[in-house]
Amino acid sequence: KTLDVENTKLQLDLVKVEELEGKITSELASLKDSISTMTKEIEVFADLQGLQSDEEEKKRLLAEEKERLVKRKEAAKTRTQTLAAEYESAKAQLEGNDTHTQLGNLQRKWQHHEQNNFVMKEYIAARQTEGNYQQVAAEVASIMEDYNTLLCQSLSGVVGGAS
Repeated sequence: KTLDVENTKLQLDLVKVEELEGKITSELASLKDSISTMTKEIEVFADLQGLQSDEEEKKRLLAEEKERLVKRKEAAKTRTQTLAAEYESAKAQLEGNDTHTQLGNLQRKWQHHEQNNFVMKEYIAARQTEGNYQQVAAEVASIMEDYNTLLCQSLSGVVGGAS
């Protein structure tokens, strides 16, 4: 029995040792990767002259790009100013044109007449609805006819009952 207990303890210890060995192996691989990365970075940073030349090249390219964009901005600004001046000139010329002035006046009058037409159409439709009495008259005539029929029947019963 003690041998079984001892065997079980040793088996548990073996499992723990194997787990620890796995952790150590993975940690070792991670450290090797870190060392490899750091070694490469050291090589890159050791070449200060190369880094400085790369930085200078980037600065030069960015300066060229900035210069190109500034020129493009100025060209766009000039074009915009030219177009604005052309627009203002055409607008002033158009406003001075008698035909344009007359056309504007006619458009305003047309809008006014369209508004009046709309109001009048609504007014006419409302009056037609108020004046549409044929249906009411037909209903009243039907009711009077029914009433007269009932009255005649009632009177014929009174007259017939008195004889």
